[in-house]
Amino acid sequence: MAMDAPIAKKITGQNEVDFVECDCCGLTEECTMSYIETVRERYKGKWICGLCAEAVNDEVLRCEKQKLISPDEAMARHFSFCNKFRSAGPPPDPTPHLITAMRQVLRKSLESPKFIRSMPSSPTKNRGDVNMKLAGLARSESCIPSLSLVDCGMDEDCEGEKDREMENLKLHCV
Repeated sequence: MAMDAPIAKKITGQNEVDFVECDCCGLTEECTMSYIETVRERYKGKWICGLCAEAVNDEVLRCEKQKLISPDEAMARHFSFCNKFRSAGPPPDPTPHLITAMRQVLRKSLESPKFIRSMPSSPTKNRGDVNMKLAGLARSESCIPSLSLVDCGMDEDCEGEKDREMENLKLHCV
């Protein structure tokens, strides 16, 4: 049920804003009067929302290589598609459709080629390719080996011991 007249009007400052319903899909948009007039001029008096306008333009571009169709014919095709879609209505029970769609997604993901995961610590399984086995990062030794605890009291001089520990760390990290 398409309406040529705006559903509601709102005045904001100097611009009058209307809620208008798409003649094709029924989507309601809030637009200025000047924009509504521009769109209606472009589409022979019909209000077409942005999504439907893109679909009409896409139809023209898709059919450009095969045969040249006019924007009017592309708009008629899109109107026909939208009417078929709306007249079909929602499925009585959408659960089986969702299950079927998820099954297809799962099958496609399982059939697609496997890539190395982003976790370098995970082992690569029997790839057969030596380069694939070398693709993972090798684990290196820690540059901080086990630190020895130094018992120093408050009055004792531990600076010499701290210097030796730092030198030991530098040797291990090189």
